[in-house]
Amino acid sequence: MTDVKAEGKIARHWLVWLAEILLIFAGVFLLLFWNRLPPEVPWLYSLPWGAPQLIPKIWFALTLPLAMIAGLVNLVISKQIYRQDMVVAVVIEGAALLLTVMYLAAFFRVVSIIT
Repeated sequence: MTDVKAEGKIARHWLVWLAEILLIFAGVFLLLFWNRLPPEVPWLYSLPWGAPQLIPKIWFALTLPLAMIAGLVNLVISKQIYRQDMVVAVVIEGAALLLTVMYLAAFFRVVSIIT
């Protein structure tokens, strides 16, 4: 039974690290297409149509490191909580992975629209 728990823990951590690697890939992708980006990019889709949706491209680039930091903080928190409550730790890691995937989907959607 202990081996199954250890294997599950390793698999969960690989998923979180995979999400972090995908964020690094997105950063490299952004660097490659940096000159092709307009000065302002559409990111705030909840605002009315037009100029209010636009943000400077540097802010768009800063969302990547913020997403990476958020994922790593969630990983550290889940590791600390894992000893006390395994279910909560799994939920935190799953939520971090889900949020990273949602962020990457929005990121690549914006990049595909403007490049």
